Amino acid sequence: MILETERLYLRPFQEKDAPFLFDLNSDEEVMRYTGDHAFENLEAARTFAVDYVTNTQGQCVLYDMGRKAVIRKEDDVFLGWSGLKKHQEEGFVDIGYRFLKKYWGKGYATESGLEVLRHAFQDHGLNKIAAHVHELNYGSQVVAKKLGMQLEYRFLWDRREAARHYEITRKTYLNNSN
Repeated sequence: MILETERLYLRPFQEKDAPFLFDLNSDEEVMRYTGDHAFENLEAARTFAVDYVTNTQGQCVLYDMGRKAVIRKEDDVFLGWSGLKKHQEEGFVDIGYRFLKKYWGKGYATESGLEVLRHAFQDHGLNKIAAHVHELNYGSQVVAKKLGMQLEYRFLWDRREAARHYEITRKTYLNNSN
């Protein structure tokens, strides 16, 4: 499924995204607050891109959701990713977004995030979406607030990093959309 906004389209990862995913996860500033690691090499990024959409035990196949490549319509440039992730054991679905640093501050995270929320509430019929944001990741906190999310509580991410748990309900989303 491809999602679309005025300036962007969000599509499943493709093998050709590997160099961009590699660059994205190799940037220390981009990765500073994510808890994720850089890919070992370009081949690892390629394997990830292909496996992410085809793995029978992955988000895309099991739940028909997941992170999607965010592509700018005007020139088909890969900007980053945005999307949903189901945390089955913890019982919630989160929204996440990550963009190449040169595209920060241009509204792409908010624009793609609003479409991801629409997708979550309208296409999936979900009742609540969460966002986990590192305490010092002020940019992502601003995006969460622009998406209409409210800070619910603070917690220790991986039992060591201060983080914030934001949420938005279907009702709040629908009220904000009107």
